[in-house]
Amino acid sequence: MSAFTTAQLQELALKFLNLNAQAFDLYLVFFGVWCILIGYLIFRSIFMPRILGILLAISGLGWAMFLAPPLAHHLFPYIAAASALGEIPLQFWLFVFGVNDQRWHEQAGSSMPQ
Repeated sequence: MSAFTTAQLQELALKFLNLNAQAFDLYLVFFGVWCILIGYLIFRSIFMPRILGILLAISGLGWAMFLAPPLAHHLFPYIAAASALGEIPLQFWLFVFGVNDQRWHEQAGSSMPQ
């Protein structure tokens, strides 16, 4: 790195910090799509309450707003609150109650070929 001046090294560091911020915004878009898909699967399943799927999908819509980063950064406190309303109840449900084991085995037994 001795080929670069101090000003050039500082400029490179700033460029990489900006690139990291843009990459993180892109990550949040993919995380939002993942939340929407998992929310849909939870909504369609019989093993967990449907409201958890709806709340997780709403959380995913908030994260997917990072397709427009300036708007999403402006609305970040609301996106984070919506995310907490979707993700915290899901974590609580999985830690305390888990998946409905009885329904899981009934579904698995009915799909087995005779």
